[in-house]
Amino acid sequence: MKRITLILALIGLLFAQAMLYAARESIFGESDGTSAALIGILYDLKQTQQGEASGVTEESYPEVLGEFINADWDEGVLNQYFRVSRPVYATRIFIRTISADQAPKAFGVSEVVAPKLWAVHYKGQVVAPMDGVYRLAGFADDFLAARVNGKTVLVTGRFDCIPPNVTWESSDPEGLPIGNGATVYGDWFSVKAGEAIDLDVLVGERPGGIFSAWLYIQRKGESYPQRDGFPVLPVFQMSEGKAPASDVPFSPARESSVWKTLQ
Repeated sequence: MKRITLILALIGLLFAQAMLYAARESIFGESDGTSAALIGILYDLKQTQQGEASGVTEESYPEVLGEFINADWDEGVLNQYFRVSRPVYATRIFIRTISADQAPKAFGVSEVVAPKLWAVHYKGQVVAPMDGVYRLAGFADDFLAARVNGKTVLVTGRFDCIPPNVTWESSDPEGLPIGNGATVYGDWFSVKAGEAIDLDVLVGERPGGIFSAWLYIQRKGESYPQRDGFPVLPVFQMSEGKAPASDVPFSPARESSVWKTLQ
């Protein structure tokens, strides 16, 4: 009897550990911040910090994102809305097409945050693997933007979610199709090997339903596999692990494409 009790207790412990591990990992990032990564904070624009209705609607949601970007990515703009206290830590922004309710679940707030009108702000310092001129590229459903060293270098997403008060445009035509859109190329920026740069990434979902976000990196002068006349770029990632399975094309990570984050 004691042996059976011990076995059951061991099974229970293993199950609890497995559940804990599952709870701290998601496609949005891990809740365990022991490794260097971008820090991600979820904001629910539908409600204030006090849990009251904020007045933000699907129509005004893009304008709020634009206000944040135009205010030099000032977190004070977002902090007037409900801010989830527990962050996640991400080594890539590469989210296949999923249900929009996965974001509140990833942050442990699915009971208080409905899966629409939310945004996640990732930030940190990243280190280039080698000298070069780089640019970020990607797409999201509904929204994705990136800033490097204080300058907005990429704004993309569904046409009806692009902030009307943001004037950024890509200097190049769109690339490979992604989801219900296409790859948008960001502005080029120069960096030295080992040099740290400040990076911010903003992703968001407006009406609920499905969500996706893909962020790539391209180094000028480097050759990449081609598809339909477009380069197939590597995922912008800060770990040497394999990128997750996705419903869009990407090149496997190479030493030249893996960046690092500062502890």
